[in-house]
Amino acid sequence: MEPDPSAPPGPEPEKWWWPLDPRHSLRASAILIFGGGALAFSLLLYWSAGRLVRAQLEHTLGPSFENLAYQVADKLDRSLYERQRALQFTASLAPFRNAGTPADQLRPALDALLNTSPDWVWVGFADASGKVVGAAPRLFEGAEAGDGPWFRNAHGQPYTGNPREFPALAREVSFGSDDTDPHFLDLAVPVTDAGGKFLGVLGAQVRWTWARDTQSSVISDAARREHLGVTIYAANGDILLDSGATGWTQPPPAPPAGELRGYRGSLTEDAAGDTIYLTGYARSRGYRTFRGLGWLVTVRQPAAEAFASVQALQHRLMQLGLALSAAAILLIWIFASYFARRANAVANAAGRVGSGDVLALLPLSHGRDEFQRMCAALGAMVDQLRQSQERPKSAPPPPGRAKEP
Repeated sequence: MEPDPSAPPGPEPEKWWWPLDPRHSLRASAILIFGGGALAFSLLLYWSAGRLVRAQLEHTLGPSFENLAYQVADKLDRSLYERQRALQFTASLAPFRNAGTPADQLRPALDALLNTSPDWVWVGFADASGKVVGAAPRLFEGAEAGDGPWFRNAHGQPYTGNPREFPALAREVSFGSDDTDPHFLDLAVPVTDAGGKFLGVLGAQVRWTWARDTQSSVISDAARREHLGVTIYAANGDILLDSGATGWTQPPPAPPAGELRGYRGSLTEDAAGDTIYLTGYARSRGYRTFRGLGWLVTVRQPAAEAFASVQALQHRLMQLGLALSAAAILLIWIFASYFARRANAVANAAGRVGSGDVLALLPLSHGRDEFQRMCAALGAMVDQLRQSQERPKSAPPPPGRAKEP
């Protein structure tokens, strides 16, 4: 028997991939909408939380590093002020204010000053001609100091120089096992008589390791574990001291002056190649009568180290988001599968009814939601159609018989 060409085409056979196609599958549509939304929310949370926490951490760490740099700079200034005051006090003693005082009368005061701190290495008095009259210890007595920076720069006011190498002094003094830096710091004050006449210069050499001890008192060596490094730059940008805690072999140059706002602050700098640092800085401004040397102290930490907690938080959020997305997709699949099975059952039963199967029944409803009410309405409609088909029709009147008046 040939099929009736006027009959409507039957449903297209279901393909194996339809359950995965949102155009054919309720489950795939639900997963695409809700699962995709959950995954998009996880990615948004990963990005926004990372940005917000990083900004907050930078807002907290920047001033913290700035404060550490300021403490180092302030301690250096205060220490230099105290040493300068000690020199000025010694220069005000009577033996130094009388021209022609012999060396044996100067030595007790010089020895006393030398013994006040192990950081003092050499203290000496040079007369107006530049000749070293007395010294403690008895080094360079009788030598000419007229060309030395400490003598040339201390005629009218106290002088403090940048650390420099002094090989002749380094050969004479002893160094501890952890003190091998041959650099010394020049300190000097002018010496005058009661009438203000220039009589000479009282100078001193201080171990430069004193600056490293000062830095360590603020930021200990334990900071190496966190790669928190301290670098001190001269006013001209020369590197005076570096803690080496950040792991570099050569410290980066000082931040450009255009990036420094005020004498203290913080910034994010690309200081060495591809490494980005979170940096706090403070410039030496002196203390009381000590005018300062314009040194720049920086406290740096690699951004990857500073923001390691942010990356860990992002990873945990991403893992949690993926886990929740997977759970949501699984629940959506189960929930949508339930409705898909009910819808398929209704569709199959309706198809059998449409094909003439008078015994086919639609699935019974077991609830009061919209889907169940739809199933109940369709079932009632099919029952009414079936009853109307089974009801006998009234016979027509016989032909040719006229109706009586």
